[in-house]
Amino acid sequence: MLNRELSIVLESPRRVRPRYFDIPTVGSEGMLLKVEAVSICGSDAERYVGVKFGGRLSSPLPIIMGHEVVGTVDQIGVEASKHYGVKRGDRVVVEPYILCGRCRYCLTGYYQLCMNVRCYGINISCEEPPHLWGAYGQYMYVAPNSRVHKISNSVPKEEACLASTIGNAFRWVCTKGDVKPGETVAVLGPGPQGLATVMVAHHAGAGKIILAGTSIDRRRLRLGVEYGADHIVNVDEKDLLEAVSDFTSGEMVDKVICTTGSVKAISDAIRLLKPLGVCVIPGLTGGRAVPMLTDEIVTKELRIIGGLGQPWNVEAAIKLLESRKYPVGKMATHNLSLDEADKGLRLAAQEVEGEDPIKVVLTP
Repeated sequence: MLNRELSIVLESPRRVRPRYFDIPTVGSEGMLLKVEAVSICGSDAERYVGVKFGGRLSSPLPIIMGHEVVGTVDQIGVEASKHYGVKRGDRVVVEPYILCGRCRYCLTGYYQLCMNVRCYGINISCEEPPHLWGAYGQYMYVAPNSRVHKISNSVPKEEACLASTIGNAFRWVCTKGDVKPGETVAVLGPGPQGLATVMVAHHAGAGKIILAGTSIDRRRLRLGVEYGADHIVNVDEKDLLEAVSDFTSGEMVDKVICTTGSVKAISDAIRLLKPLGVCVIPGLTGGRAVPMLTDEIVTKELRIIGGLGQPWNVEAAIKLLESRKYPVGKMATHNLSLDEADKGLRLAAQEVEGEDPIKVVLTP
């Protein structure tokens, strides 16, 4: 359809519909991305089933979801081309954030905490012009003050769209966790974020990596070994504390990274740490309270650090993807067309019997 494009719109929980929009003409500071592939984030699946996020993560409906994206520059304004260093036809990934560029957090490099943050596919309704604020479509509008990065054509699309996911892992492992060569790292939760964390911890030179999950994670735990995990633990079959003690001869670990939102896993995390250890928590519990043994935090002088997003880390993720060092594509277990978005979201929500997805990728 001339000058029109098709996107998938979340109208209400469990109700997604195709909808046509006008293709916008961008201004001097704007950009239009022709979507090559978008992966379904776990938060997309949660929004689909009706989980309510508060504050800056609240999603006004109707909305075009999708923020883990790779595509080619279809249109770009003169100022945008200078700012991003890209031109029409370049292959790029776009971070989720649209920065205000003026608040204290943007000005100090913590743009994921922007006081006026807007995020593609998360908190901008498609009712707002120019409408294409998410990547579940043929095109996505890229606003001024976005974060845009070139990526090589050598990286398969189902891997390239995971640049932000791997960027998250770089932040948790390197920026927040400060993992040093030879250190022992425990990763709790073998979802896509946890698998990416294993990969980056291995890349950073961790001496020993322990990956923990449950019985439904058997496939993911096995893939974790391919990404560098030295030991895997099914916590339904073996006590995690006992397993970690066995693997470390009682010394326990230097760093724990909790990519799961399991209250029990986060609560247990500090017990896995040796004195002066660090626990990084990017996993969200959905508002559920987590009991912690604060005496252990005090007596072992532990540090507990939150982790949000991938500011200044997508660049490193792209370099790792372009190196072809790890079989990242094995995470993309399901590749579907855009018109199968409803099925993809049900897969990502673990609602399709007989399927065991790790990451679902949509292609227009």
